[in-house]
Amino acid sequence: MIPIKEQGLREAVAGEYRGHLNALIANVVIDSRKVTENALFVAMKGENVDSHRFIAQAYASGAGCVFASREFASSHEIDVPEGRMLVICEDPVLSMGDLAAWYRRQFQIPVVGVTGSVGKTSTKDMIAAALSGGFKTAKTPANLNNQFGLPLTVFGLEADTQAAVIEMGMNHFGEIRYLAHIARPDIGVITNIGVSHIEFLGSQRGILQAKTEMLEEMDSHNMMLFCGDDPLLAEYAASCKVPHLMYGFGEANDVRCTASKQDGDILEAEIRYLDEPAVTVRANTIGNHMVYAMLAAYAAGRLTGLTPEQIREGIAGYTATGMRMESITTDQYRIIDDSYNASPASMKAAIDVICKEKAAAGRRAVAILGDMFEMGFYSETGHREVGAYAAEKGVDLLLTAGSDSRYIAEEAAAQNKGTEIHSYKTLEELKADLFSRVRSGDIILVKASRRMAFDTLVPLLEKGPQTDAVGKEEP
Repeated sequence: MIPIKEQGLREAVAGEYRGHLNALIANVVIDSRKVTENALFVAMKGENVDSHRFIAQAYASGAGCVFASREFASSHEIDVPEGRMLVICEDPVLSMGDLAAWYRRQFQIPVVGVTGSVGKTSTKDMIAAALSGGFKTAKTPANLNNQFGLPLTVFGLEADTQAAVIEMGMNHFGEIRYLAHIARPDIGVITNIGVSHIEFLGSQRGILQAKTEMLEEMDSHNMMLFCGDDPLLAEYAASCKVPHLMYGFGEANDVRCTASKQDGDILEAEIRYLDEPAVTVRANTIGNHMVYAMLAAYAAGRLTGLTPEQIREGIAGYTATGMRMESITTDQYRIIDDSYNASPASMKAAIDVICKEKAAAGRRAVAILGDMFEMGFYSETGHREVGAYAAEKGVDLLLTAGSDSRYIAEEAAAQNKGTEIHSYKTLEELKADLFSRVRSGDIILVKASRRMAFDTLVPLLEKGPQTDAVGKEEP
């Protein structure tokens, strides 16, 4: 990051200031273990740990400044070393956001903000790849897309950063508005409106309302990109006052895919941007649903002034964030690791991938699926949708683990399509039975919401079944 002077802190953040800085702020952290010399440590009270307890440790590790809550400071004596600073705030997290918003405004560079129910991270990664064809591009690391992670992403912008792609996640009203206020995107992208977080937002229209809060921080000088194949987004865009383009497969879209094909692990798409000649773009990814990310990336590239060739070169270097449609081939299996998160739409898209590969390669399609979280009243319906889809598409072996994923198994069985189905209460039970169910040559999808820890299945599959001294297979 560009070092921050004391004057910048005082300009950006309201609070009670104690002490003075002898050096510039060189880094911002929320974990006391990551404090480096002249860092700003933002203390906060979490569900399990109050990091205010580590303020003295942070100073000892070299922190130049600490943000602390007024509540904590009113009941605790905080010693501020010579040449260091303490800022007492009403809410240190919000103060960090204020500083991040100020820091963002020091950069006159194109910033792309990405949100949506499904595919945010993949779309963010694809847009960043496209922009890297012509710019030094920063992007949200991993999934740091909330009120804690997004400011840290912003502080990661460096003096020579030429473009940034920032992911915005949420599960409650008001969160996208807050994040967009910090990031101030020049180009906004909404990938789709699904049912993720419907537990907190009530309906898909509630999700639409929450996602489109981004536009409250945008005006006629900005541009939105909406997936035009999403009915709710297409309806919303018809009355949208911010300039916008629609992307998708449908002929009514401004940016559309006119042809696509999968060539091994390479996805190829022919893209037509407005009235320009069609351009063929290739990315190292699997699944036709990833064409949407390529379309958004191509549009963002053109809007920032890149040539078609620069965009093609950038997208050719696309690398996915881990555990998102990650293809792993071993001596025994082809594994599709999509274990980072799950929703009905993303489950179906991933099932499409393995079933298409099954048809092309003549191998069994195996889906190992777990619970999808934050779906509230829609949870049983959503899980049953996935089960019916898996059976209809021709999944050969379905293994589920978790309390709600039993509905996936039940509905798949009800379709009576010949799918072999085994449902387990826990992931550990599934692991114990895993190698008695999968076979060498299988194409195996691993997918569930993050807290299900299905990523731990992947190294087991990579290692394969083990044998004891007499050759008996052991899980």
